[in-house]
Amino acid sequence: MGHVIQVSDVVKTYPLGAGEFVAINHLSLDVDDGEFVAVVGRSGSGKTTLLNLLAGIDRPTSGTVRVAGADLGSLSESGLAAWRGSNVGLVFQFFQLLPTLTVVENVMLPMDFAKTIPPGQRRDRAQHLLERVGVGDQADKLPATLSGGQQQRAAIARALANDPPILLADEPTGNLDSTTAEAVLALFADLSADGRTIVVVT
Repeated sequence: MGHVIQVSDVVKTYPLGAGEFVAINHLSLDVDDGEFVAVVGRSGSGKTTLLNLLAGIDRPTSGTVRVAGADLGSLSESGLAAWRGSNVGLVFQFFQLLPTLTVVENVMLPMDFAKTIPPGQRRDRAQHLLERVGVGDQADKLPATLSGGQQQRAAIARALANDPPILLADEPTGNLDSTTAEAVLALFADLSADGRTIVVVT
Protein backbone atom coordinates (compact mmCIF):
# COMPACT_ATOMS: atom_id res chain seq x y z
CA MET A 1 0.00 0.00 0.00
CA GLY A 2 1.48 3.32 -1.07
CA HIS A 3 0.34 6.92 -0.87
CA VAL A 4 -2.05 7.47 -3.77
CA ILE A 5 -2.38 11.15 -2.75
CA GLN A 6 0.54 13.25 -1.51
CA VAL A 7 0.05 16.93 -0.75
CA SER A 8 3.34 18.55 0.29
CA ASP A 9 3.51 22.01 1.89
CA VAL A 10 0.79 23.38 -0.38
CA VAL A 11 -0.27 27.02 -0.33
CA LYS A 12 -3.18 28.31 -2.40
CA THR A 13 -3.90 32.02 -2.54
CA TYR A 14 -6.38 34.06 -4.56
CA PRO A 15 -5.78 37.71 -5.46
CA LEU A 16 -8.24 40.18 -3.95
CA GLY A 17 -8.48 43.94 -4.35
CA ALA A 18 -6.99 44.49 -0.90
CA GLY A 19 -4.23 41.92 -1.22
CA GLU A 20 -4.64 38.16 -1.33
CA PHE A 21 -6.85 35.57 0.31
CA VAL A 22 -5.08 32.48 1.66
CA ALA A 23 -7.40 29.50 1.09
CA ILE A 24 -4.86 26.80 2.02
CA ASN A 25 -1.82 27.55 4.16
CA HIS A 26 1.12 25.07 4.10
CA LEU A 27 -0.96 21.90 4.06
CA SER A 28 0.63 18.45 3.90
CA LEU A 29 -1.52 15.34 3.59
CA ASP A 30 -0.98 11.69 2.63
CA VAL A 31 -3.82 9.37 1.68
CA ASP A 32 -3.11 5.67 1.27
CA ASP A 33 -4.41 3.50 -1.53
CA GLY A 34 -7.91 2.29 -0.62
CA GLU A 35 -8.41 4.74 2.25
CA PHE A 36 -11.78 6.46 2.89
CA VAL A 37 -11.07 9.99 4.16
CA ALA A 38 -13.51 12.68 5.28
CA VAL A 39 -12.31 16.29 5.24
CA VAL A 40 -14.46 18.14 7.76
CA GLY A 41 -14.52 21.88 8.42
CA ARG A 42 -16.66 24.98 8.51
CA SER A 43 -17.71 26.79 5.36
CA GLY A 44 -14.88 28.83 3.87
CA SER A 45 -12.09 26.76 5.46
CA GLY A 46 -10.65 25.64 2.10
CA LYS A 47 -12.22 22.19 1.75
CA THR A 48 -13.49 22.63 -1.82
CA THR A 49 -10.21 24.32 -2.78
CA LEU A 50 -8.37 21.21 -1.56
CA LEU A 51 -10.65 18.95 -3.60
CA ASN A 52 -10.11 21.09 -6.71
CA LEU A 53 -6.34 20.78 -6.23
CA LEU A 54 -6.61 16.98 -5.87
CA ALA A 55 -8.69 16.84 -9.06
CA GLY A 56 -6.27 19.02 -11.01
CA ILE A 57 -9.02 21.59 -11.57
CA ASP A 58 -6.94 24.18 -9.72
CA ARG A 59 -3.18 24.53 -9.27
CA PRO A 60 -1.31 25.30 -6.02
CA THR A 61 0.38 28.65 -5.57
CA SER A 62 3.31 26.73 -4.08
CA GLY A 63 4.04 23.19 -2.92
CA THR A 64 3.34 19.95 -4.77
CA VAL A 65 0.26 17.80 -5.34
CA ARG A 66 0.89 14.21 -6.47
CA VAL A 67 -2.13 12.04 -7.20
CA ALA A 68 -2.16 8.55 -8.75
CA GLY A 69 1.52 8.80 -9.63
CA ALA A 70 1.36 12.19 -11.37
CA ASP A 71 2.78 15.55 -10.28
CA LEU A 72 -0.27 17.64 -11.19
CA GLY A 73 1.69 20.87 -11.27
CA SER A 74 3.85 19.58 -14.12
CA LEU A 75 0.97 18.61 -16.43
CA SER A 76 -0.46 20.82 -19.19
CA GLU A 77 -4.20 21.56 -19.25
CA SER A 78 -4.76 18.85 -21.88
CA GLY A 79 -2.52 16.49 -19.92
CA LEU A 80 -4.54 17.17 -16.78
CA ALA A 81 -7.80 16.51 -18.61
CA ALA A 82 -6.52 13.17 -19.91
CA TRP A 83 -5.14 12.24 -16.48
CA ARG A 84 -8.43 13.20 -14.77
CA GLY A 85 -10.48 11.14 -17.23
CA SER A 86 -8.85 7.89 -16.21
CA ASN A 87 -7.87 8.51 -12.57
CA VAL A 88 -10.51 10.58 -10.80
CA GLY A 89 -14.29 10.45 -10.45
CA LEU A 90 -15.97 13.64 -9.19
CA VAL A 91 -19.24 13.90 -7.27
CA PHE A 92 -20.78 17.33 -6.62
CA GLN A 93 -23.31 18.64 -4.09
CA PHE A 94 -25.75 19.74 -6.80
CA PHE A 95 -25.34 16.61 -8.95
CA GLN A 96 -24.40 18.50 -12.19
CA LEU A 97 -26.30 16.05 -14.38
CA LEU A 98 -27.00 17.39 -17.88
CA PRO A 99 -30.76 18.04 -17.99
CA THR A 100 -31.27 17.24 -21.69
CA LEU A 101 -29.64 13.79 -21.48
CA THR A 102 -31.26 10.73 -19.94
CA VAL A 103 -29.72 9.31 -16.79
CA VAL A 104 -27.96 6.51 -18.67
CA GLU A 105 -26.65 8.99 -21.27
CA ASN A 106 -25.23 11.12 -18.43
CA VAL A 107 -23.32 8.08 -17.16
CA MET A 108 -22.05 7.24 -20.65
CA LEU A 109 -20.75 10.78 -21.27
CA PRO A 110 -17.40 10.41 -19.42
CA MET A 111 -16.77 7.19 -21.35
CA ASP A 112 -17.32 9.06 -24.62
CA PHE A 113 -14.74 11.67 -23.56
CA ALA A 114 -12.05 9.36 -22.13
CA LYS A 115 -12.49 6.63 -24.79
CA THR A 116 -11.13 3.95 -22.44
CA ILE A 117 -14.32 1.84 -22.67
CA PRO A 118 -15.08 0.44 -26.18
CA PRO A 119 -18.18 2.13 -27.72
CA GLY A 120 -20.16 -1.11 -27.89
CA GLN A 121 -19.78 -1.67 -24.14
CA ARG A 122 -20.64 1.81 -22.87
CA ARG A 123 -24.41 1.55 -22.52
CA ASP A 124 -24.24 -1.85 -20.81
CA ARG A 125 -21.58 -0.56 -18.43
CA ALA A 126 -23.64 2.56 -17.65
CA GLN A 127 -26.72 0.42 -16.96
CA HIS A 128 -24.69 -1.90 -14.71
CA LEU A 129 -23.34 1.07 -12.72
CA LEU A 130 -26.83 2.52 -12.29
CA GLU A 131 -28.01 -0.85 -10.99
CA ARG A 132 -24.99 -1.01 -8.67
CA VAL A 133 -26.00 2.29 -7.05
CA GLY A 134 -29.69 1.35 -6.91
CA VAL A 135 -31.27 3.41 -9.71
CA GLY A 136 -31.13 1.04 -12.68
CA ASP A 137 -34.88 1.47 -13.20
CA GLN A 138 -34.40 5.23 -13.77
CA ALA A 139 -31.95 4.84 -16.68
CA ASP A 140 -34.17 6.22 -19.46
CA LYS A 141 -35.63 9.14 -17.51
CA LEU A 142 -34.46 12.74 -17.54
CA PRO A 143 -32.67 13.85 -14.34
CA ALA A 144 -35.37 16.39 -13.40
CA THR A 145 -37.89 13.55 -12.90
CA LEU A 146 -35.71 11.91 -10.22
CA SER A 147 -35.57 12.71 -6.51
CA GLY A 148 -32.45 14.36 -5.08
CA GLY A 149 -31.21 11.07 -3.69
CA GLN A 150 -31.73 9.31 -7.01
CA GLN A 151 -29.91 12.09 -8.85
CA GLN A 152 -26.96 11.83 -6.45
CA ARG A 153 -26.82 8.07 -6.97
CA ALA A 154 -26.81 8.64 -10.73
CA ALA A 155 -24.02 11.19 -10.28
CA ILE A 156 -21.99 8.61 -8.34
CA ALA A 157 -22.54 6.10 -11.17
CA ARG A 158 -21.28 8.75 -13.63
CA ALA A 159 -18.20 9.33 -11.44
CA LEU A 160 -17.47 5.59 -11.68
CA ALA A 161 -17.92 5.46 -15.46
CA ASN A 162 -14.23 5.06 -16.37
CA ASP A 163 -13.45 2.91 -13.30
CA PRO A 164 -11.21 5.54 -11.65
CA PRO A 165 -9.10 4.46 -8.66
CA ILE A 166 -9.97 7.70 -6.81
CA LEU A 167 -13.37 9.20 -6.01
CA LEU A 168 -13.57 12.85 -4.86
CA ALA A 169 -16.89 14.07 -3.45
CA ASP A 170 -17.70 17.70 -2.58
CA GLU A 171 -20.52 17.91 0.00
CA PRO A 172 -22.27 14.93 -1.64
CA THR A 173 -24.97 14.79 1.04
CA GLY A 174 -25.40 18.55 1.55
CA ASN A 175 -28.53 18.67 -0.60
CA LEU A 176 -30.18 15.51 0.79
CA ASP A 177 -32.36 14.64 3.78
CA SER A 178 -30.65 12.73 6.59
CA THR A 179 -31.98 9.27 5.66
CA THR A 180 -30.95 9.65 2.01
CA ALA A 181 -27.60 11.10 3.09
CA GLU A 182 -26.92 8.04 5.24
CA ALA A 183 -27.73 5.76 2.29
CA VAL A 184 -25.34 7.68 0.02
CA LEU A 185 -22.55 7.49 2.61
CA ALA A 186 -23.20 3.74 2.96
CA LEU A 187 -22.77 3.48 -0.80
CA PHE A 188 -19.41 5.25 -0.55
CA ALA A 189 -18.40 2.79 2.19
CA ASP A 190 -19.26 -0.11 -0.14
CA LEU A 191 -17.15 1.43 -2.91
CA SER A 192 -14.30 1.90 -0.44
CA ALA A 193 -14.56 -1.77 0.54
CA ASP A 194 -13.88 -2.58 -3.14
CA GLY A 195 -10.48 -0.91 -2.74
CA ARG A 196 -11.26 2.50 -4.21
CA THR A 197 -9.69 5.56 -2.57
CA ILE A 198 -12.36 8.06 -1.51
CA VAL A 199 -12.04 11.63 -0.25
CA VAL A 200 -15.29 13.25 0.88
CA VAL A 201 -15.54 16.90 1.86
CA THR A 202 -18.33 17.69 4.32
